[in-house]
Amino acid sequence: MVRSIHGNTQCRKLGSRGGAGGYISGYIKLDSPVTAYATIGGKGNYSFTRYSEHTDADYLPENLVLGGYGGGGAAANFYGSITNYGAGSGGGQTAVKFKENDLWHRVIVSGAGGGSDNHISGLDIFSGPDDGSGGAGGGLEGQGFWIDGNLTSDFIANSTFGFTFGFGETAQKDKSKSPFGRKGEGVRHSDRAGAGSGWFGGFASHSGNGGAGGGSSWALTKDAIIPTGPISSRGTLFLYDKSLPYAFTKESGYLFEGVTTYPGVWDGNGRLVIQIVDENELIYAQQFKVDSAFLSIGFSIHV
Repeated sequence: MVRSIHGNTQCRKLGSRGGAGGYISGYIKLDSPVTAYATIGGKGNYSFTRYSEHTDADYLPENLVLGGYGGGGAAANFYGSITNYGAGSGGGQTAVKFKENDLWHRVIVSGAGGGSDNHISGLDIFSGPDDGSGGAGGGLEGQGFWIDGNLTSDFIANSTFGFTFGFGETAQKDKSKSPFGRKGEGVRHSDRAGAGSGWFGGFASHSGNGGAGGGSSWALTKDAIIPTGPISSRGTLFLYDKSLPYAFTKESGYLFEGVTTYPGVWDGNGRLVIQIVDENELIYAQQFKVDSAFLSIGFSIHV
């Protein structure tokens, strides 16, 4: 399946691994010109920023391991020793927007994977007691996260719910800033992962033995679930609140057809492929790998 959609992931039965990003594709017939904008998601980062662990300073914004471009959640700083350091941040979404360059004008989105806790050679056992892997991004529901080798699916992103609209959650010391997030474990180490972005972003576990969830994919189709009323977006740190209704309806003329979505098939920075087709004949194709998700769309020009 991965090869058939030109994905690049491999089956790695290792503990404390980051989640791979998703794939989504679809076709849309445009009866009139429209201005389109794109976000090409950046991959999450596994790193540290200072030589310390589990101090209050390791959770300050300036000391976090930043998430991937496109809304990936940041990881906390962790450095225990020369062989025990790092945590993974979340990847950023890849998305196409019509008319305006904001979250509420997205028409097709591919969710990104969540980060992991620290991984130590010899202890990175799949489903072992130190497995804090991140969940895959993509699919209409993002995957949860692993804590102590167990997959937790109590906190997931979908078409109407997640950490927040368009952003994955940043790791915290004590608990999620979202009332719907996980409480966390203040006594554990600061190797805490950030979550992947998507239509809705994933949740973090806030655990030194846990990963973070992936973001959801979404496309505007005749069967799409569109959140009603103002949709709140609060950033990776849940510091601000901007709420707007979704910009389009199913009668706006921007419905995608033939949508296919798969979770967890893309490692690395995002990729966007656009093909313009006239009467079923390919007349233009462009691939973008600017800046961990994979999105492919086709524009059918109606004449």
